Amino acid sequence: MKSPEPKKSITSRLKLGMLASLLFIIVGSASAQNGTRETVNQSIGWLSLNSNMKLHSKFGISLDVQIRQAGTDAMQRQVTAGFDYFVTKSLTIIPLGLSHVWNYQYGKQPAAFVNDENRIFQSIAYKHKISRIAVSHRFKVEERFLQVHTKGASDEVIDNGYTNKQVRFRYRAMFNIPINHDKMGPKTVYLSIWDEIFMSRGKSVTFNAPDQNRIFVGLGYQVTKDFSFQGGYFLQTLIKSNGTKQENNAGIYLQMNYNFDFSKK
Repeated sequence: MKSPEPKKSITSRLKLGMLASLLFIIVGSASAQNGTRETVNQSIGWLSLNSNMKLHSKFGISLDVQIRQAGTDAMQRQVTAGFDYFVTKSLTIIPLGLSHVWNYQYGKQPAAFVNDENRIFQSIAYKHKISRIAVSHRFKVEERFLQVHTKGASDEVIDNGYTNKQVRFRYRAMFNIPINHDKMGPKTVYLSIWDEIFMSRGKSVTFNAPDQNRIFVGLGYQVTKDFSFQGGYFLQTLIKSNGTKQENNAGIYLQMNYNFDFSKK
């Protein structure tokens, strides 16, 4: 029987993955300088309400509801649910997750039509500690089905269904640093820093470098073992699928998390 891989080996590989992701960002940023891109700066405000419900020692359900605004305009509404499988205390896999996104025409580069989106996704998350810092990594693959609208001969809007198929890869590294205690736990104030990078593939995607990056820096408070909230500065860099337009969206990101453990009952 093959012995399990040492934790140090797993951590080392993830550190290499973080370094590769950083190089990925640098290369993507350099490629963005080629040619002229129409760029706009906008203010945004995002709210995330999520919960992880542990139903058994090995599996549970995760839920996430997000309300996204661009100034006074509705930007997106999103509902996500996933089936969680807990491999170990540090490693969680979502073999199947579903999302629905309501999109809106917003900001300085509004879309020609309101195209909503359905997603199927898989993810793997690993957490560990570096000294007192709680570190988590998440790699996510999304199969995206975007709605397509076109104009007919009489200028009428035609709904062609969710026929724009894309695949998107996401990697996020998050660092939570306790301030008033030596480690994360109840009644802990902490500094939260995370970065997430995106890359898309599909017939309608002609820009194949990293096309989105999200950075968050803020403060959080873990009220109890199961309840925490955080808020802070958020910057989203979004390059459109053809690579000719870009949004730099900066503002506030608020998140509240309440977990339930039904496995002990």
